[in-house]
Amino acid sequence: MTLHTELFFKLKVLKSVFKRNLGLLALIKDMRNTFNSELSVISVDNQLLYGTATNLPFTFELSDNHTTYATLCFDKPEAKLIGEVIQLVLQKELEKKNIANEVLGLYREINMIYNFSEKISEKIDNVSIAQTALEEAQQIIDITHGSVFILDANNDKVLQMARLGHNPNPEKSIANQNPILKQLILKGTSLVVPKAAIEANSALNHLKAVMYAPLKVKHRTLGLIVLGNEREKEFTAAELKLLTTIALQSASAIESAQLYQKGLKESREREESIMKVHKASQKFVPHQFIKSLGKDKLTEVALGDQVEREVTVLFVDIRGFTTLSENMSPTENFYFINAFNKRMGPIIRNNEGFIMQYLGDGFMAIFPNGAQHALNASIAMQKDLKTYNNQRKVKNRKPVKIGVGMQNGRLIMGITGDIERMDAAIISDTVNTAARIEGLSKYFGSNILLTDLCMKNLSDASKFNFRFLGPVKVQGKLNPIDLYECIDGDEPNLLKHKLNTLKLFKKGMDLYFNKEFAMAAVTFQKIFKKHTDDLPAKLFLNKSAHLITQEIGNDWQGIALVDTK
Repeated sequence: MTLHTELFFKLKVLKSVFKRNLGLLALIKDMRNTFNSELSVISVDNQLLYGTATNLPFTFELSDNHTTYATLCFDKPEAKLIGEVIQLVLQKELEKKNIANEVLGLYREINMIYNFSEKISEKIDNVSIAQTALEEAQQIIDITHGSVFILDANNDKVLQMARLGHNPNPEKSIANQNPILKQLILKGTSLVVPKAAIEANSALNHLKAVMYAPLKVKHRTLGLIVLGNEREKEFTAAELKLLTTIALQSASAIESAQLYQKGLKESREREESIMKVHKASQKFVPHQFIKSLGKDKLTEVALGDQVEREVTVLFVDIRGFTTLSENMSPTENFYFINAFNKRMGPIIRNNEGFIMQYLGDGFMAIFPNGAQHALNASIAMQKDLKTYNNQRKVKNRKPVKIGVGMQNGRLIMGITGDIERMDAAIISDTVNTAARIEGLSKYFGSNILLTDLCMKNLSDASKFNFRFLGPVKVQGKLNPIDLYECIDGDEPNLLKHKLNTLKLFKKGMDLYFNKEFAMAAVTFQKIFKKHTDDLPAKLFLNKSAHLITQEIGNDWQGIALVDTK
C-alpha cells in the first residue's frame, strides 16, 4: 500500500467513524461537558468532521506512523484527552478494517487456488498445464511476460514448455541461458530478481522486473516458472507467494501428467499380458450360469438357450492397480491376480453368487437371489482384504484396496455365438449401470456403493449402515440414480467415525441439497477434521465450498454429472 493510498484509506475510516460511531460521539459530548470545552476536528483535506469552533488555541494531531490525517482543535489543555480517545478508537477501527482486508485477500487467494486446481485437473499434458499456469498468473499478478521451463533429465537440457509475451530472441536466449536455468532449477528456490541482476543479463534486457519459482514435487525440482514485466514495477512478497503456490500446483499436475503418460504405456503392456489370461477364461462358463438356464451340464446347453430374471450385478475393481503392479513382472502380475481371485471367489460363492467374468484388475459377479447376498459378500470381501493385507505387510508388499459397485435389475442370461463357437452372455443395461456405479466409488472415495434399486431389493436393510450420497447422472442413462454408501466394510476406526457422524453427515447433505452451501461446508469440514480418510465428506466439503461462489439456478437439484468408464 503506497503512502497516498494508506492516507486515503485512513481518512475514509476516520470520516466513517464520525458519521456512524454514535457511541464515540456520545462520549465526546460527555467529555466536552465535563471539561466545559469547545473543540473541532479537521481532516488533512480541510473537511470539518466535528464541531463548529475555529481559531482555538490548542491542537492535537491525530496521526499514525508519522502520518497525520486530522487535527483536533480545543480551548482547554485537559481536552487533549478527547483527542487521545478519538485516536484510540480510530486505531481499533483501522485494525478491524485491516483484518477484514486480510481475510478478503486470503479468500481471494484460496478461491484462485481452487479455480486453478480445477483447471489444471482437466489437463493431461505438460504443455497445456504450463500454458494454463501462465494464463492464471496473468489474471492475478501484474505481468507482461512469462515462461515455463522443464528440465529434460534424459538429455540434461532445459526446454521451454510455454511462454507469455514477446521475446525478441527466444531461441537464442534459451540456448544461452541453459546453464543458468539448470542451476536455478537444481537450486529449487523462489526469488524476486534484483534490478542489477536483470540489467546485467542480456536475455532479460526487455524486462524491468523479474521473479521466478521452482516446479517442485517432494524432494526434486521439475523446472521453473519465470514471470516478468516490461514496465517499471517491484514484485511484492505476496506476489512471489502466489507464484510459488501456482508453481507447486503446476508441478504436481505436470508430474501426474508424466506419470499418466508413462502409466498408459505400462498399462498397454500389462493389458496385453493379462488379456491372454482373460481370453483363456472365456472358454469356461460358471456352473451357476448353467443352472440358471435350467441345465446341469455344459454339454446340455444349446445355442439360443436363454432366461430372463431379476438379479443383482456386482463389479469389483482393484484400486491403484497400476501402482501395485509397476514393480512386478507380467508373471508376478499373473500370480498376484490369481491370489486375489482365489480369496474373493469363495466369498462370492458362499453368498449365493458367481463370478461371471474376470476383468484383469477386478471381476463381475451375479447374485440371482438378490441384493442382500451381494451386500453381504461386499462387506465380507472388504473384511477379508484386511487379513490379506496383513499377510502382504509381513512380506513388505503394498496393501490392496478394492471398490465395489452394484445395481439391481432384470437381464437376459443365455448362450450366443454360432455352432462352432458358443459363449455365455448376459444382456442388460443393469450390467452397464453396475460397472459405472463401481467407477463412481473412486469419485466418491467409497468402498461400497449401491443404487436405490438395490436398497429397495434388500430383504433386511436394518443389518447394514448407509450414507446417502445424492443423485448422480451417469453416461448412457437418461434419469439420475440415487446412490448410497454402505460403510460396514470400512476399516474399524473409519467405520466408528462414520457411525458417530451419521446424523451430522445427513445434516450436511440436507443443507447441501437445500442450497445452504456455506453451512454445508462447515458441517462437512467438521466431519472431515474428525477423520481425514472420510473422502465422501471431503468431496462434499469441496463441492459446497465451490458452490458458495457460484450462481445456482432454481432448477438446481444437486445431481452430480460424472463420466465414468
